[in-house]
Amino acid sequence: MLFRVNRFYIFVVSFIILAAIVPGRLCSQTVSDSTKKSTTIVLDSAKKVAYPVIDSIGKALNSINDTAKKNFVITAKQNYTLFIHSLKDESLLKKINYKKQFTSLQDRNKELQNVLFTCFDNAYLTAVYDSLIKDTINMNAYLNFGTQYKWAHLKKGNADEGVLSEIGFREKLYSNKPIYFKNVKRVQEKLIVYYENNGFPFASVKLDSIDITDGKMSTQLNLTKNAEEKIDSVVIKGNAKIAPVYMYNYLGIRPGSRYNEAQLKKVNTRIAELSFVRASKPATVTFTDKFNKLILHLEKKRSSQFDGIIGILPDEKTGKILFTGDVQLKLQNGLGRGELIDLNWRRLQTQTQDLKLRVVYPFILRTPFGVDYTFKLYKKDTTYLEVNHNIGIQYLLIGGNYVKIFYTNKTSSLLSVKGLEHISKLPVYADVSTNMYGLGWKYERLDYRLNPRKGFTITTNASIGTKIIKQNAKIDTAAYRNIKLHSTVANGDFEGSVFIPLFSRTTIKAGIQAAYLYGENTFQNELFRIGGLKTLRGFDEESIYASAYSIFTLEYRYILEQNSYLYLFGDQAYYESNINTINQPLLIHDTPYGFGAGISFETKAGIFSISYALGSQFNQQIQLKSGKIHFGIVNYF
Repeated sequence: MLFRVNRFYIFVVSFIILAAIVPGRLCSQTVSDSTKKSTTIVLDSAKKVAYPVIDSIGKALNSINDTAKKNFVITAKQNYTLFIHSLKDESLLKKINYKKQFTSLQDRNKELQNVLFTCFDNAYLTAVYDSLIKDTINMNAYLNFGTQYKWAHLKKGNADEGVLSEIGFREKLYSNKPIYFKNVKRVQEKLIVYYENNGFPFASVKLDSIDITDGKMSTQLNLTKNAEEKIDSVVIKGNAKIAPVYMYNYLGIRPGSRYNEAQLKKVNTRIAELSFVRASKPATVTFTDKFNKLILHLEKKRSSQFDGIIGILPDEKTGKILFTGDVQLKLQNGLGRGELIDLNWRRLQTQTQDLKLRVVYPFILRTPFGVDYTFKLYKKDTTYLEVNHNIGIQYLLIGGNYVKIFYTNKTSSLLSVKGLEHISKLPVYADVSTNMYGLGWKYERLDYRLNPRKGFTITTNASIGTKIIKQNAKIDTAAYRNIKLHSTVANGDFEGSVFIPLFSRTTIKAGIQAAYLYGENTFQNELFRIGGLKTLRGFDEESIYASAYSIFTLEYRYILEQNSYLYLFGDQAYYESNINTINQPLLIHDTPYGFGAGISFETKAGIFSISYALGSQFNQQIQLKSGKIHFGIVNYF
């Protein structure tokens, strides 16, 4: 088509030129001067008509030719090839993977350089191409690896020996070994990171006194610390009502503390984990000749909450109306000290109630100590009433971690002894009081506490004390015969999780919960209660009694947003219910399990979690109609 178009336009141009020129020439030979003048006028007018047409046709032809050239370039685009050979070291060459097909000469040249860099990184410092044989498409490169250089020695130079030992540097690792510069680079980077986290953000390190003799290199490290820097002040801007001492201890950065790059990088994440303030701008560090400041832009965020569910249920025995539900009142940071008051009342079954109150007041008198008090009241229908007081002193660490000592007083009293007045053996319940002293520890290292992708968390408590079995005046004293009324009791609990990132938006959570109760003459109202959203999903809340248990959890999480994710889970448990009184020995053990799926997402009131789970115990078959829906709101402090 292009050829036909060109012939057409050439024909038109030729015709116009001939029409304008040939008549003029004929007339100039046969007519008079006057006729020549008129002919000249005709020629000029013909040119005025012909030349613009010729010019426009020429432009059209150029446009067509440009298009044709572009089409030709596209169709002529080639796949360039590269083949590398080594006459002496073919075995070494086989260890290098390189591309052989390219769409441009520039990419092929880059690959040639990359192969050389690979040689350099593996101590072949004099590697070179002896020759390059190529045509318009193919290239054959002949690589000469040369000699693999080794270390004579790499000395510590002026670097501190203790610091080098901490980062894993040993001089013997750099003696008569191939020179891998990536290892040297790693040492340099670790040195810089160490000093960045210990007050020297502008430290630098290089190799000095380099000498190469007989294929061996000797050199030493040369460290320049530069000036030591401190955070002279922490400035809080914005309308957040928060005591500076709280932020100092929570972040682990106080006025006068040494510059720590790792801590400063975590500041924005740690602030995002607080429920009562938010950062309007990222935290910044300003360096001046006199002062260095950490500037926090904090705004107040609503965190206190009141929520709950109230239900009405007719009592099957009396016919009266009963109220059931789950109500929570949470007050946070009302005094600007990061304190917490959390009140929760639950009545999920008729005649059974659960009341919990927790008060946390951190950093008393600007010290790293805080008070943690918990009150629990549990009423089991008309069987017994349990009252628990726990008061602890926390030593607060960076990021909300702590070590604490605590005292626990727990009293369990029978509410009704109807039918027990004349028994000779105690039932599975009894009047019991315990006083225990213990230690607790919480430590976590998560990339983001509310929805982590990597890291771990550990919380554990252990306590020991005395137990007193009280003789109920309405029960025959014969039932307490051979029962040890005073004894030693101990318990401990452990909860840990590890998060392993897989792809950009997924993570695996592996966790374990375990607890153990030791004591003589153990009764059912002393046991742990497990089951439900926070322990074993697929079962009613606190429906299983255990003297010892362990629950293994595996979750696959797909991250939707910063505080939202979908998940699949499986919980496998083992528990024992050992009621080991002399009069009423009873041992139950089982391996229940639950599995299901759920979603956790952020709301104004907190992070709402809902899941559907199926569970099985005592080897029963899974039944869809027995599936459980668990939901709850979690608000972190």
